[in-house]
Amino acid sequence: MNGANAAGLRARRSRGSGRVRIEDVAEAAGVSAQTVSRVLREPARVGVEARARVHAAIARIGYVPDLVAGALASNRSRVVAIVVPTLANALHAGSVEGLSDAVGPAGYQVLVGTTGYDRGREREVVRAFLGRRVDGLALAGGLLDEKADSLLRAARIPVVQLWELPDNPVDLAVGVDGMAVGASVARHLVGRGHRRLAVIGHAAASDTRSAARARGFLDTIAVLGLPTPRLLESARPWAMQDAAGLLGPLLAGKQPPSAVFCTGDQIAIGLLLGARRAGIAVPERLAIAGVGDSDLAALLTPSLTTVGIPRYRMGLEAGRMLLRRIAGEDVTPPCLDLGFELIVREST
Repeated sequence: MNGANAAGLRARRSRGSGRVRIEDVAEAAGVSAQTVSRVLREPARVGVEARARVHAAIARIGYVPDLVAGALASNRSRVVAIVVPTLANALHAGSVEGLSDAVGPAGYQVLVGTTGYDRGREREVVRAFLGRRVDGLALAGGLLDEKADSLLRAARIPVVQLWELPDNPVDLAVGVDGMAVGASVARHLVGRGHRRLAVIGHAAASDTRSAARARGFLDTIAVLGLPTPRLLESARPWAMQDAAGLLGPLLAGKQPPSAVFCTGDQIAIGLLLGARRAGIAVPERLAIAGVGDSDLAALLTPSLTTVGIPRYRMGLEAGRMLLRRIAGEDVTPPCLDLGFELIVREST
């Protein structure tokens, strides 16, 4: 770019927003603004030599396409969003990665919002994403805030609910049967000879995933005719350091439980590490099982019995379902059960 052109570009940018415009790219490449637009949107319609000049100009002057203006013109933002309780839990991070890998090759970017298991924040995050005109939305949870549910149904955009399989999904769902997860662990622990049992879940009412796993565990123990397990709750299921504080209440009394089911691996790992520090033998005195098959589960001593949930595949399938729905295709089945695997290790 010669000195006069550079000065003119600086002048135009100083009078406006400071953004390099598509007209600036056209001037730098020696083509029309319409040609630049075609290179960005329909490159196959532009010759190789012109495309090369446009891309060189974009790199040279630092042009970034105005996606907001493009979304208004095409009625497509090329953005999908995902709402999860927290990214401190590797399970949710895995789903975000899977979603991104599914929609990225199709030209979509992913926005991530977290709720902290708070219904009010869930509603506001959903409202914010809808206000940004996302083309599709994935969110963890089968039971949504009532207002968030209404907003999503009124928006009429593709929606995939993750982790759970609600009876009346907003649109689509992909996940696992949480009650079946709890039931599987209950049968395993009873099969190991345990009769005094406990379950540790999450205190937040919005964590319906934890509640379903705990309910499946408790219901199965009842069906087997065994004493009702001791129930404890964790305020922060992602904080391993909190779990050690549950050891005292868990093992209090004349007949403490010999096995505990934790509805998430973070709690189970924290409990196992706390037991080791306190000199409590695992599994001889206390057997421990979790859910999630986190990266640490197999590396601990003793290694952790857990339930493997296909978290990455969950996000991947959610992304594929969103893309098909965005393209106007039917998605069958609308609710996809991915199943789970009980992974028996040394802790039980």
